[in-house]
This record gives sequence, C-alpha cells and structure tokens, in this order.
Amino acid sequence: MHYYESSIITTKDGLHCQVYGNEHPKGRILVKPKYIPTDKISSDALPYRFISGRKMNRLNLWIEQDKLKKYFDDFSREYPHYIFKSDVHEKSPLFFAVPEEYIERAYSPKIGLREIMSMPTNEMDDHLKIVFDFVSFLLKSSLELEDFGITYSTLMGHYSSYKSDINIVVYGKKKFWKLMAFLEKTSSKDLRWKTYEEWEDFYRKRNRHMIHRKEIYIENMYRKKSEGFFKDTLFVIFAVENEDEAWFRWGDERYKQLGSAKFQAAVKDNKNSIVRPGCYEIEDSKFIDGHHSCKNLPISKVVFYSRDYCMLAYPDEKIEASGVVEEVTPKSGEKYYRLVIGYFDSYLNGRRDNEYIKIVGD
Repeated sequence: MHYYESSIITTKDGLHCQVYGNEHPKGRILVKPKYIPTDKISSDALPYRFISGRKMNRLNLWIEQDKLKKYFDDFSREYPHYIFKSDVHEKSPLFFAVPEEYIERAYSPKIGLREIMSMPTNEMDDHLKIVFDFVSFLLKSSLELEDFGITYSTLMGHYSSYKSDINIVVYGKKKFWKLMAFLEKTSSKDLRWKTYEEWEDFYRKRNRHMIHRKEIYIENMYRKKSEGFFKDTLFVIFAVENEDEAWFRWGDERYKQLGSAKFQAAVKDNKNSIVRPGCYEIEDSKFIDGHHSCKNLPISKVVFYSRDYCMLAYPDEKIEASGVVEEVTPKSGEKYYRLVIGYFDSYLNGRRDNEYIKIVGD
C-alpha cells in the first residue's frame, strides 16, 4: 500500500498521525504525530482535545522550546518505536515514523471525500454542506472528483461546524498548479482570500517577525491561492505527489551534514515547492554567513519541511535561505550540495528561529 502525504494514520496505541511526505523508508511511514493520548505523557503547554473517547494533546511545534523539548523527551521514553534513525543520513535528524505493524487504520482522503460527496445533502450538517459546496465549486476547474481528497478533522469526523477548517488534497502536481491558475482568475460571492490582517496574525504566531519585514512577508503570502475562505470557513489546499512524480526517492541519496549557513540565490524552478518535503532548485548561490566549511560550496537545492514555504518564491526571484547544509551523494550521478530547513530537531534548539526562506530584493 502507498501512503500519501496528508493521509491520516491511527496507531494501535492510540496516536493520530499525519503522513509526512510521499517517500518512506521500508517498513515505516514517516509522520508527524498530531494527536497523542495523555495517559502516558501530557503537557499543559499543548492544546487538549477529546477524540475517539480519549483525552489528547494536539502537538504544536511553536510552544516554548523548553516545554516542547521536555514533551519530546517524554515522547521518546514512552514511544521509542516511533523515533526513526535514518540510515541514509550520516547523522540522522529527528524523524517520526510508524512501523507498519503498529498501524491500526489508514484513512484515505480520496475515499473520504468520495463518501461525503455521495451523501444526500439533506443528511449533511452545516460543515459537510460547506465542504460539498466548496468541492463542487472547485470541480468547475475541470479537475475531477478523483483528483481531490479531504483530510484532518473532516476526514476523521471530529470537526466542529463553523470552527474547523476545510483541508483539501489535490493529487498530482500538474493538477494542483492547474487549480491554482483557475483560482487566480475566478471569483465567487462565497470565496474570499485572507486579508492583510489575517496574514499578519499568522505572521505573529509563527515568530516570523524575527526574520521577515512584515510588509514583504504578507505581500508574498497574500499571492497564494491555496488558502482563503469559502462561505466564511477557512480552507487550505495541499498538493500531493502521485507515486510516479516524486522529486526524490528514499534511499537513492546519502546525506552528510556540514554545518549551518545562510545563502542568497536565484530561484531556477519552483514546481516542487508545493509538496512536502518541498524543493526549490536554485542557481548563482552566494554564501552570506555561517560555518566556514560551507563558504565556497555551490548550493543547487533548498529543501524545506514546513508548509510555510510552499509557493513562496517563483522562478527568477531572489531568495535568502538559512539552514543546514548537506553534501548529497546520489547512487548515480554527481555529488551536489543542498540547504535544508525544518527538520523536526530544529524546533528543539536555536535553529527554529534561525532557519527560514525569504524573498529579497535585487
């Protein structure tokens, strides 16, 4: 079975996990733990939810670092089987992965949406009616129902009407870009985009004030057509790679960390910036600051694990990126260098506020 990005997995010991990426090591599924039962570990610094008859913590990577680190230490002690040590990294970053034998159930966004859309509308509650209407609107793009999925709380059935987001999945990168083009030029009385003030609120919550000039950050986020409101309900649209279009294959490359550094470069290609992990192909990289071993390296890719950076930059725009520099050795082909932003362990130390991608002027 193939496990697509943004699918939901429940485990035999009660965790709800979001599939994190399209490529996985053999026998394990890379995930982000999303809801974690509080019977073994808990933290008042994290939000609480009541799901599937259990009190849960909802993982938030932006809480105070000392409290997050304590929670991860507790998690590693009680759930060591979900901590994955990568053998393709010389020094493994922090990964979470569910061994296949621990999977209780995998929820398919595609099947879930198909089930919703087949329901009689008079049997739907207010949230499902808005989902139905929104998907019907998106189908005007000439994409088909099989190209879409629904995820997060709607898929799992623990949403709250007029409070929960609508999280739509689009299968296939070309189809996602096609949908974005449709949303750029279409209009509807039920559709609106996030305002300046709403993006400013997001800006503050994610500590972006430490990195970005507010006006530039909001201007760049505002041009995204993957987030907005339909009938006053927030929606987010995610791209998911099909199996035959993954931009990398797990195990086809080996990675060696060289140190943290900051570079400026021009974006050469952003077609893979819509998935996770995402990638910008860059050219004319210029070392700005960081570990001395990185000073003369030609960086050809900027890779990121946070959705904040999806579709942030476009070809020919100049970016500044700060992260971990890795030497990449493919099984076939030439060695190259990349900059990586947002491994899970970066949230546990000073890298959380020092790793970023931002657009810069000439």
